[in-house]
Amino acid sequence: MKILFVSDTYYPHINGIYYFIQRLAERLQAEGHEVAVLAPSAGLGYTDKTVEGIRVFGMPSLSLLMYKTIRVPIPVSLKARVDKVFRTFKPDILHLQNHFSINKAAIAVNKKYGLPIIGTNHFMTENFTPFYSFLHMNAKIESMMWGAFSKVFNQLTMVTTPTETGAKIIRPKLKVDVVAISNGIDLAEFNTVPINTSIKTKYGIPDKPFLLYVGRLDPEKHIDEVLHAVAKLSSVDFCFVITGKGTKKDSLQALVNKLGIQDKVVFTGFVSNEDLPQLYRLSRCYVTASVAELQSIATMEAMASGLPVIAANAGALAELVHHGKNGFLFTPGDISALANCVHTIFSDDQLYAQMKHYSLQIIESHDIKNSVRLFEKIYQTCISTKNHSLVLEEVA
Repeated sequence: MKILFVSDTYYPHINGIYYFIQRLAERLQAEGHEVAVLAPSAGLGYTDKTVEGIRVFGMPSLSLLMYKTIRVPIPVSLKARVDKVFRTFKPDILHLQNHFSINKAAIAVNKKYGLPIIGTNHFMTENFTPFYSFLHMNAKIESMMWGAFSKVFNQLTMVTTPTETGAKIIRPKLKVDVVAISNGIDLAEFNTVPINTSIKTKYGIPDKPFLLYVGRLDPEKHIDEVLHAVAKLSSVDFCFVITGKGTKKDSLQALVNKLGIQDKVVFTGFVSNEDLPQLYRLSRCYVTASVAELQSIATMEAMASGLPVIAANAGALAELVHHGKNGFLFTPGDISALANCVHTIFSDDQLYAQMKHYSLQIIESHDIKNSVRLFEKIYQTCISTKNHSLVLEEVA
C-alpha cells in the first residue's frame, strides 16, 4: 500500500503528532509499504526530501511568532501543490492528523481522486486555552473550535483516537465511527537498553535520585506546579530533571530562582532519541501535571522503562496511571498532594519496586506492533470496500 500522512504540524516541531507519524510510518515501511508525509515545509519553498527516513512533501510556509518551529502553510496555490503531491506519490489512502489548512486542502483535492480517508484525532481545546483565555469567552471559542473540527472530520471514512477517553469526547461531535487505537510504544527500545550512567554527566545531572519530565515546556503542561511541589520537599534528597524545550522555559527558570531550588532542578534542553531511553532508565519516577493529554507518549515511554508515574487526574492519563498501582493521580493544581506523591515514591523502596512492576505490566497492551497491525487492517479494508462498517469489524 501507499499511505500518505497529512499533518499541519511536523518536524522540526517535535510533538506527539510528529512522534505518532514517524514511528508508525517507520514500521509500515519495514512491512513493505510505501509511506510519505504531507506537511508544512521548513521555509518558503516547496520541498520533497527525506526526514528521519520518511519522505516528506513540504508546503511553503511561514513560522508563528510565538512558536518558531510551528509552520503555517501559505494559502496561495496550496491546493495546486497538494494536487502535485497526489500526482507524484500516487497514494492509495490518506491518513489525516488535523483539521487545519493542509488537511482541508487534501480533502478538497481528493474529490478529484476519490481515495479513502481516515483521520486520527490529537486535538484538545485545552492545548489552545492559554492563547484565548484572556478574552473570557472560553466556552464560545471552544464551541467554535469543535465545530471546525467536526466539519472536517465528518467528511472522513472513519476516525481513530489514541484512547477510549478521547473517543468519548469526540463521538458526540461526529457522524462517522470512532475507534480507539493506542499510539503504541516500542517496548524493547526502552526496557532493554543497557544503563549508561555517563549520561548524567553529559546533561549535568547530580549523582542522586531524580524525578523526570519529558516534553514541551508550554503552558498546558503546568510544570510550574511540579516546581512548587519540589520546593516543598526540602527533606528529600533528589533533583527534578526537565527535558525538552518550549515557550515557558525562561519563566520556569525564573520560578526556579524565585523558589530558591536551583540545586534541585536541571534543564537539559532537547535530548536525542539515542539518549532519552537512558534518562528514563536512570530516573526514579516520571511526573506530568499536564491537563491536555489524549494519551501521552512520554508517559508510555516512562512506563516501558519501568518507572512509577505521578500524573494529574486529567485527560486520558488515568487510562495509563492506575492510582496506587503503578503510580499516583493527583487533582490538578493540588500542590500539596503532588508533593506527597513524590515524597512517598522517593522514600518507600518497597512500594517503588511494586509500582515499577505494575508499570511494565500495564504497558504491555500498548506494544506498537499491535497498533501497526490494526492500522494496516484499517487501510486495507478502507481501500478494498466502501462499507466502513466492515472496517470496524476487521479492527475488532
